[in-house]
Amino acid sequence: MEKHFPGASFIEPAWYRICIQGTLDKNWSDYCGGMTIEHERDAHQQAVTVMTGRLPDQSALVGILTSLHDIGCPILSVEREEAR
Repeated sequence: MEKHFPGASFIEPAWYRICIQGTLDKNWSDYCGGMTIEHERDAHQQAVTVMTGRLPDQSALVGILTSLHDIGCPILSVEREEAR
């Protein structure tokens, strides 16, 4: 089955928003491709870390997601955002 995503390229830079459960220290920003790290609370007042930033390609995104998984961070969502 062929899938087409207009305007999406897997080998070009894109902006992403990654949400994980819990609090990730802001010092992890450099390790996570320079993404901005902010802390929020969800509807149940649970800590959520929101990471946003421009990544060079989807392989960089996969690398960050793998690293988050490896250190035990539950990934809540990953979104590709419109260019800024």
